Amino acid sequence: MDAAHTSQQCSHCGHMDKRNRPDQATFSCTSCGFAEHADVNAARNIASRGATGWAVSHAA
Repeated sequence: MDAAHTSQQCSHCGHMDKRNRPDQATFSCTSCGFAEHADVNAARNIASRGATGWAVSHAA
């Protein structure tokens, strides 16, 4: 699974912009205004990608 850009993508609206990460710990979406700790936001994105990928790759 590719985790590229998970820290720059909004887990709420999907908008991706490097400006969404003004510093190491902060995530603040420049599109919808959603704010979250950067690591939590990235984890939400990874989890959402993983759930879809798991269902497809483990289909019988």
